[in-house]
Amino acid sequence: MLRALPTRTPRRPIHGRKGRCLHSMRSFARPARVLLVLAGLAACVARAADLDGDGIDDDLEDALLQRFAPVVLLHPTEEALPASTGWLLARAELEPAPGPRPRVLAASILGLVGWPKPVEDPAARLHPRKGSRGGSADHADWTVYGHVFPAEGGGILVQYWFFYAFNDAYGLFDHEGDWEHITVKVSPSLAPEGAWYARHDNSHPGRWFEWAELAREGEHPVVLSGRGTHASFASADDVPLYERTCSTTWPAAGVAGGCTAWRTWGDETGGVVNVGEKGAPRVPFIAWPGRWGSTGRMGLDSRSLPPRGPAFQQGWCSGGAPGACR
Repeated sequence: MLRALPTRTPRRPIHGRKGRCLHSMRSFARPARVLLVLAGLAACVARAADLDGDGIDDDLEDALLQRFAPVVLLHPTEEALPASTGWLLARAELEPAPGPRPRVLAASILGLVGWPKPVEDPAARLHPRKGSRGGSADHADWTVYGHVFPAEGGGILVQYWFFYAFNDAYGLFDHEGDWEHITVKVSPSLAPEGAWYARHDNSHPGRWFEWAELAREGEHPVVLSGRGTHASFASADDVPLYERTCSTTWPAAGVAGGCTAWRTWGDETGGVVNVGEKGAPRVPFIAWPGRWGSTGRMGLDSRSLPPRGPAFQQGWCSGGAPGACR
């Protein structure tokens, strides 16, 4: 028997084993919620040490995600705030792919049924409701999605994907839905070596910085988020003229100057969620190939500019060992 979904998800979902399945089914309002219920239940199976099958123990993945979770500094006038996928799904309608629409189970968005389904087609997309573009004002909704996988040549890559409901970029480059990321590389002995900061066309994996070059709070690298575009930069010198960011990489100084310091691992936030692999997801949405919005430049309808989810982007497994990502 299906029971009502929880209205609140644990804030620190990567701690321990408990709460993960609840997070995968977090407060999705209809109609998007019903599309994920059965898939969320399917993810709540007995866990093994390496549930996503990438060769890295899940507890180690979670520990690395917590250890290097970044501090993201948002511009003082940022209007397109972070959110979580659950936050947007509660404020969106799903548009299936064009063409004939056979009756299908709701869970088919994640491929739990064996025949062709328009909702799991890459041409399917979300229609966020009016008023959702600003993201969430509640920091408890600000969730980072982590992806950990073996690196080519040895070591481990630790990715952090940031989600925003809208990319606000001077009108000509606007689009609904926005996924940005950085990737930390650690050695086989688990020592940090550096990180790639993704931005615009340089996103797979992004611009490389040695660990010693990066501003950090402890072992947490600092990310300057482009205002509206949310592109990731490592320092003021790294920011191009057409971008606006917080003017400093020192979190305390940034906050004093009006910036917002998003400590992505903090109790006051949505925390870091380990998504697993596309072929063995630990959260249901990661295997969905559709687009996270329906408008692009100047607010016009678009089937190309709103992005697909992380697992369908070029940066998803960039730099990974052969066969690292299922």
